Amino acid sequence: MFVQTAKNKFLRQREIVGVFDLDTSTVSGVTKNFLSAAEKNGMVSGIDSLPKSFVLAGEMIYFSANMTGHIKTAFVHSPSPEAVDKRKT
Repeated sequence: MFVQTAKNKFLRQREIVGVFDLDTSTVSGVTKNFLSAAEKNGMVSGIDSLPKSFVLAGEMIYFSANMTGHIKTAFVHSPSPEAVDKRKT
């Protein structure tokens, strides 16, 4: 299933490693350094508006104007791959 992380960006649910709030996660210097290094290496996408969260998926970081709760809700309302497979049979 796909999860909408930004206005025109959808990611496969199984590729998402984590969803992080920018206000709380960037307090740590480690996170700031991680995001800075990722940006320098071209591993950042989606900086088109004021970001409120970021999603780590595979080897990319996607900034999103959506709050973490909104993105996490998409996980709850998306059927699991197992449920989709059962519908096919």
